[in-house]
Amino acid sequence: MVDEERYMKLVKRHRKKIAAVKDYEALFQNLGAEKAGSITLTSGRMVACPLESIADESRYIEYYYRAPAGTHTVELARSSTGRNAAVRIVFSDAPAVRYELALIGTAEELDCISDLEAGRILFYESCTASPIIVADQGLMPDLLEYLSKNYGGNDYYEKEGKKRLLEKSTCTEAPLCSGLMDFYLEADDAHFPIFFNGEGGGHHPIYWGFDKEDNICCMIFDFDLKELQGNEEPRGRTGSFFKKLRRGDR
Repeated sequence: MVDEERYMKLVKRHRKKIAAVKDYEALFQNLGAEKAGSITLTSGRMVACPLESIADESRYIEYYYRAPAGTHTVELARSSTGRNAAVRIVFSDAPAVRYELALIGTAEELDCISDLEAGRILFYESCTASPIIVADQGLMPDLLEYLSKNYGGNDYYEKEGKKRLLEKSTCTEAPLCSGLMDFYLEADDAHFPIFFNGEGGGHHPIYWGFDKEDNICCMIFDFDLKELQGNEEPRGRTGSFFKKLRRGDR
């Protein structure tokens, strides 16, 4: 059980260390953001997981903050080769003035940040070559029931999802590194974005964006494409903190 008061004190204490090292407003402007789908939130508790593991709750990544309820735009930024560079879920029209890692875990795990160097901390979500689905935790039972009834267990990706995603691919050299589809569940009038990691797998950081009033205004999935890094110094891994919070490998 998370000790919320202690957890938030640690978040505030380490805010500079868990801040983004990129300007995502500039990244989306430079690459050209396109509206690619939507996401429907009811409880505001967001989860993400590889689509191939959607029936396995142990693979769910649950984010600590609660996002605003409603149906929100999902934007996609692509690299010049057509790969997915980043996905942004837009909760409000207000621009983000700062970004904070979408941390999970306990206060004890978060306290590991004390020993890490500022600008070197990345909370990575682990994913395979399977696309990622992002959903509201409260809608997952209905989604799972629908997929089980219509596609038999967890076979949606192989039976239909992969084909639909490939139709949206814009990267000829690596088609499973591009594209985003909007899965619609009619029973709940709900949308679920499904998209590939632009590097085809591995780990990537996720950030909450905050406006000048310190309200959550967006969420960023940054696939940290090698082709966009240029001469940047490679960023370090996070030691025990990285291992503890890499929940996607469970």
